[in-house]
Amino acid sequence: MPFHVKRTETAKLDTLQQYNGIRTTRWVQPPEGLSVLEIQTTHAPTALQKVPEDKNYLTPPYHWHWYQEEFFHVKEGRYIFTLEGKDTVVSASDPQPVRIPARARHTFKVDDTYDGPCTIEISTTVSPKSGSDDPEANGASSKFFRNIYTYLDDCYYQNVNPSLPQLLIFLDSAEVSLAFPFGPDWLMRALSYSMGVVVGRWFGGYVLGYKASYPEYWDDALEAKKGR
Repeated sequence: MPFHVKRTETAKLDTLQQYNGIRTTRWVQPPEGLSVLEIQTTHAPTALQKVPEDKNYLTPPYHWHWYQEEFFHVKEGRYIFTLEGKDTVVSASDPQPVRIPARARHTFKVDDTYDGPCTIEISTTVSPKSGSDDPEANGASSKFFRNIYTYLDDCYYQNVNPSLPQLLIFLDSAEVSLAFPFGPDWLMRALSYSMGVVVGRWFGGYVLGYKASYPEYWDDALEAKKGR
């Protein structure tokens, strides 16, 4: 298991390019009541068919948010959502948005059979632990997404498997836990939360020295100048 990959300097970029430009991601100021508003465009979904499944880090792992509701708005193309084990295909012409309740196990991915660009907007409600003066203080935020996306992209380019403790630290910092796809909800939530704390926060953070954010991926001073 690697201690750290060589980190790419992306903090100054307004838009992240992933997988040689297959996907671009940018963030805009979210409206009141939301902690983040992310816009993803997968420019060539069919190109992902050539990426081995175990190397496709563009698909989030099965997970759940502790407190935040998440909303997806498919602007163009087609995506596949998995909510509590059930797959649903959603196109831009379907009713929007797709709502994911807090604590619901889920993931989503672009439909790699779609021949054309696919764009989706992703947002989350403000975490109840965040103050009204800083809606991104807790929970999912552009800081969290920029760190985990760039880390996974670095792993992809350097052909290094992502470190589980590092991923768990990223997720834990955003009030997110990996989800087990089986078993009763209450037990699986307790186990996955505990794994994030023990393997991620304690072992990854205190023993291995992993962090929830890196200056190569996110610059607090720079973002403050942007008003974010």
